[in-house]
Amino acid sequence: MKLKILLPLAATLVASPVWAHAQSSISLSTKTLSFNGSSGNVSSQPLTVTVRGSQPVTIQRVSFSNGAFTAPAMSLPATLPSGQSYTAQISAKPQSTAQTGTLTIGSSVGTFTVSLTETAAQATTAHKVALAWQKPTTGYNVVAYDVDRAPGGSSSFSQIGSTGGGTLNWTDTSAQGGTTYAYRVRSVGDQGDTSSPSNTVTLTIP
Repeated sequence: MKLKILLPLAATLVASPVWAHAQSSISLSTKTLSFNGSSGNVSSQPLTVTVRGSQPVTIQRVSFSNGAFTAPAMSLPATLPSGQSYTAQISAKPQSTAQTGTLTIGSSVGTFTVSLTETAAQATTAHKVALAWQKPTTGYNVVAYDVDRAPGGSSSFSQIGSTGGGTLNWTDTSAQGGTTYAYRVRSVGDQGDTSSPSNTVTLTIP
């Protein structure tokens, strides 16, 4: 009689260790930038990009959907090490109407966006200041009159206009609303000599 001997079956599973690396990403200091263009001047705000995780991140492209928004030129692609931050000044140029746009940052770990808004620049209203004066009583031959203007409260006058000797009036078409100006006139003789300035007239433009 034959005996069957069952030997115990032992199985050993050999597994290779798997090393898991934390997925790197980037974080933005803000997801929205709002600019106030009411002054009519270009304004800027900082945007900081920070690398999170154990691996470096490569910035591949930066683009704006609206040309009213800009950033300093950056040599791309650019690789930022883990933990490193990069700050750029985002600028907005006011337009006659309110603007919106999107800043898109393409990287090796994905695409990130920032919403952009810019208020409309205030429309400037044209103002005119009509000036008139009398001919000097000195009797010398006047060939021209120079018109000077200074900001209110200042003694720094600049020539802003000129007329012929036979014209006793001039209109300033560059006056800005809400501003105070001081005006004066000087006569110019046929020898090129200039008289002392007239009395000063100060006006506040509404």
